[in-house]
Amino acid sequence: MIGNLYSGYLDVAILTWVLSGMFNLIIDKYKYEQSNMAKEKRVSRILGWIHIVIGTVLFLSVILVKALV
Repeated sequence: MIGNLYSGYLDVAILTWVLSGMFNLIIDKYKYEQSNMAKEKRVSRILGWIHIVIGTVLFLSVILVKALV
């Protein structure tokens, strides 16, 4: 029944969102800091947190749907 509510690839998408967010926060931010690119560093930090929040919200919603169904 749970397979009808979301795609089987949602778990992979959640992992991709979280890992890409971590990549933006760790690697990209560091590289932009080294290159003295303040705007790009700020955007990378914002996008990193957005990706982590999206992944976390989707993960928690999947857990909630599995618990209720």
